Amino acid sequence: MHSKYKIILLLFALAVFSACESLEEKPFTFIGVDNIYQNEDDVDKALLGIYNTLFFAGTNDLWYFLTLSGPSENVTVRLKPQGQGRMSSVNFDETTPHGSFWGAFYQGINRANTVIENIPQAGLDTGLASAKEAEARFMRAFYYFHLVRMFGGVPLQLESTKDFSDEAVKKPRASIEEVYAVILDDLNYAVANLPTSRPPSAFGRAEASTANTLLGKVYLQMAGLPLQQTARYADAITTLEKVIGEYALEDNFSDVFTIANEQNEELIFVRPNLTNIDGSGTVLTFFAGAPNTPFAFNGGQYQFAFTEVLYNLFDSTDLRLPATFLYTYTNANGQEVTYNSPTNPAGLQFGGPRRPNGIPMGKLRDSNNTLSPFGHGNDLILLRYADVLLMLAEAHNEAGNAAAALPYLNQIRNRAGLADVTETNQAALRDIIKTERKKELAGEFTEYFDLQRWGDLEASMAINPDAIQLNVSYSPKLELLPIPRGVLETNENLVQNPGY
Repeated sequence: MHSKYKIILLLFALAVFSACESLEEKPFTFIGVDNIYQNEDDVDKALLGIYNTLFFAGTNDLWYFLTLSGPSENVTVRLKPQGQGRMSSVNFDETTPHGSFWGAFYQGINRANTVIENIPQAGLDTGLASAKEAEARFMRAFYYFHLVRMFGGVPLQLESTKDFSDEAVKKPRASIEEVYAVILDDLNYAVANLPTSRPPSAFGRAEASTANTLLGKVYLQMAGLPLQQTARYADAITTLEKVIGEYALEDNFSDVFTIANEQNEELIFVRPNLTNIDGSGTVLTFFAGAPNTPFAFNGGQYQFAFTEVLYNLFDSTDLRLPATFLYTYTNANGQEVTYNSPTNPAGLQFGGPRRPNGIPMGKLRDSNNTLSPFGHGNDLILLRYADVLLMLAEAHNEAGNAAAALPYLNQIRNRAGLADVTETNQAALRDIIKTERKKELAGEFTEYFDLQRWGDLEASMAINPDAIQLNVSYSPKLELLPIPRGVLETNENLVQNPGY
């Protein structure tokens, strides 16, 4: 992520904090919603406030990972009791930490609504005003897309909250179809009105291709469970093909994730982080750090890792192995550590008192952070071009054209040093594409939603090491997360998801 863009986001967060610290001073002027939107710069600051919601407070980076990648056979956690083990073993309840995202995403939605309503005050020309509205609507769609996949039908808030009356804040759930209708409307507007490119100083802000990527992902989700609108496969193909050529795969898989190469051509949408600046980093790298690793602050916590189940999906020649897994490394004491070796330090074996421990994650490495666990600079990758290619392969195959799927799939495999796939049987190719998604996108916040739309959560739980160890059985209720208890207690018009 471009450093200027990161710094603007950071300054926005600090400005909000500073404003909260000066409530006792008598202001000479007041900047509020009614007079803040005076020009383009004011609108841009407000837009960055919508993005700023992605800076989830505290350890929510950890829970974002555990909520979206954790409930799969790919991820195991070291701390089995309570929240971490409940998420990784797919043992959800109303109090598990996924609940923090309800409030965070609705905060982002409310900020988007406020910007949309107030852009006309800024006196921008029509085209520019539409572009700013498109950016706000892209982010609103991004947050609603998370909510509908997590919780199903959720309340639709399409106007900013101006009061706290029951009518304003205690809305009932909309249907899943109604939520998706809003998402599609917002993203189609974004595609039509966002700029096709931005200057380097605005790297990371949504463009038309960003919106097309998210729209294609929405169509693919709608084609699967629970909606099963299979005609959406064709929509996904049409939309995602518009992204082809806008980005490119990195020649080396590992280069996608290095901090030195953060502005690479494969990244479509990321949450930016800065190393060694309070309030601007991620804590994920610290939690993912292997024991005494040189790639995380203070050696890392080794609180979550990839499973042997995932590792065994890879061919030994797969070039993604050394980037995905920290299978062998030299620790901070200069000792060679190899996973599952009889000479390993305690805690890096498949067995032992905390079985299963898991193989340390290699995608998050930051040896430069000396500030705090929250000071790591790894950007969180939310959309990248490899996902586009895999989505196109899947959509073509599900639409009945396996041959058209192969070129997209084989681009991913060829970069990994693997031979072309020639399989054209739909069912067999479906399994191959699923496996490639699991390998390529491991730990990138896609696993739970993939299992959900494929209808594969039950099969995943049967081989999920944490679910097995903690004796968690599949139930249809687990296809959605429960609405948080605190939300239900404050809004009597909401009904909990079935089974909870």
